[in-house]
Amino acid sequence: MLLRFILKLPFVFMTSLALLLFCTTMMYWSFKPDVSFLLTKQDVVHQPVWRTAFYVHIFGGMLAIALGPLQFIKILRQRYMNVHRAIGKIYVTSILCIAAPTGLYMAFYANGGLYASIGFVLMSVLWFYTTWMAIYSIRKKQIEQHVHWMIRSYAITFSAVSLRLWVPFLSLYTTMDHLHIIIITAWISWLFNLIVAEGVIKFGK
Repeated sequence: MLLRFILKLPFVFMTSLALLLFCTTMMYWSFKPDVSFLLTKQDVVHQPVWRTAFYVHIFGGMLAIALGPLQFIKILRQRYMNVHRAIGKIYVTSILCIAAPTGLYMAFYANGGLYASIGFVLMSVLWFYTTWMAIYSIRKKQIEQHVHWMIRSYAITFSAVSLRLWVPFLSLYTTMDHLHIIIITAWISWLFNLIVAEGVIKFGK
């Protein structure tokens, strides 16, 4: 029992961080232009297209970050398949139709300039691709591949959390200036997660 509990701790920790991000993101629904991240976007925050894309993006991202962990709960998949499918449809829709496209648009306005923008563009494209492949594989009845692609998809979804962890970590434990930290985290926030995901896929059986 103790071993089973210990093995579940990473999942519990990940889910707790995801829910914490979900709760803290609620601050943006005050629609004030000077809240947290928006303070760094004062050059575009009053542009209707960018601001609409921002709120659409966080809406889709909040759905994905909160619903994703539910798809990995074994008992839910085994006993309540209809619920699993319903949650899955909301999850993939929130990414493919909402969060990934708006994330791609917002990537061109990323803090950190061109190199950061390239990182976020690649992340948005891979986010869309991994999620689409999760749908494709389950339609082909490739259950194992579906699980693998879902792990990759959520690894990129979780970059919203890891980004917020890497920035203070690098600020505290390196001597890099803030601009370089922003550029590096635009890449490492999702690349590191994908590396971990591949490790889970390979060794987590």
